[in-house]
Amino acid sequence: MNDPIPRAPENPPADAKPKRKTTARHFLLRGLAISMPSVLTLVILIWVARAINDYFIYPVSTAVRYTIARVVDDSRPAKDVDVLEPAPPLEHVGKRYRVTPELRDNIERDPSAINEAARLAVIQNNLDQVFVPLGDRAVPYADYHEVAELLGPQPMPGRSIGIYMELVTTRYFKSLFNLILVALVLIIIGLYFIGRLVTVRLGGWIIGRVETDILGRLPVISNVYSSVKQVTDFFFSERTVSYNRVVAVEYPRRGIWHMAFVTSDSLIEMTAAAGEPLVSLLIPTSPMPLTGFTVSLPRREVIDLNITIDQAFQYCLSCGVLVPPHQRVTPEFLQQELARRLAGAASQMVQRPVLEVPGGNDAHRTSESRPDNQQR
Repeated sequence: MNDPIPRAPENPPADAKPKRKTTARHFLLRGLAISMPSVLTLVILIWVARAINDYFIYPVSTAVRYTIARVVDDSRPAKDVDVLEPAPPLEHVGKRYRVTPELRDNIERDPSAINEAARLAVIQNNLDQVFVPLGDRAVPYADYHEVAELLGPQPMPGRSIGIYMELVTTRYFKSLFNLILVALVLIIIGLYFIGRLVTVRLGGWIIGRVETDILGRLPVISNVYSSVKQVTDFFFSERTVSYNRVVAVEYPRRGIWHMAFVTSDSLIEMTAAAGEPLVSLLIPTSPMPLTGFTVSLPRREVIDLNITIDQAFQYCLSCGVLVPPHQRVTPEFLQQELARRLAGAASQMVQRPVLEVPGGNDAHRTSESRPDNQQR
């Protein structure tokens, strides 16, 4: 029996794409692509929160605690209290404490305070006269004991002002969260008054002189400060230019496309010289969209883009990396856009019907060939 004639393998279609083999590297990259945006977003938020806490909230809250601690500081010079011998141990300080001269004299003259237990009973009844020396100051034992109970195993402050800064948090603010809220309110109030100061003429003049005469003349700081100021002005200053829409233009020659912002109509003398309507455009430079150059181009050469102002700023800031989802070039989107443009061009090529106007040779003139003053 003859073997069947083997058939030649069929050629795959020309437009068929070869099937990619999935490997462990492919799955790893897909996992990174899915998880990294969330991870990076969380990292950036944590970094911003830490920066705000380290450079704004913590300094303000520390200043508030320090100011109140100075007011309520009940310590006294260490030379004004005396050492008691022998001294019974007290909680958290042992025998490292001192008493007022009056209490020491009372204990030494009291015949019943001959042993350690009797002395301890007298001291516990007069704790307001017991102090703990910290450097050149002595803190009341009651305040020191309260802070020691609050901190637990954490090291105690080495100065009296540190003891009262810890007491301020618990006595007057009840918790650290309330202190943070107060610090945030003070920061907002301070920023408000700084803004009010800058808006008045004298305050703006002072800030301008400091920037130009001091910060602008320092060799390294001037470059860093000018760059940082541009970034902060972009994010936090009110935009003085009113952007009407986002457009695309071919500039400075055909084939080179720029994204631009329409600010207004052009100057009247430019428009008259060009003989057609012109628009003023701000062509931004990356990565600072607020910097760039202004040009005037014919309105017919301007193409409107379907993106918002914020998306345009993100596109410029990222140097073209952050593209809006609906503007990404994909085969499907590109085919739809080309079909839409072809349909629009075909509709414009359809001629209007002939208008029959009585009289002379103008009877067969179309509406498009008539002057504007006769197309009515």
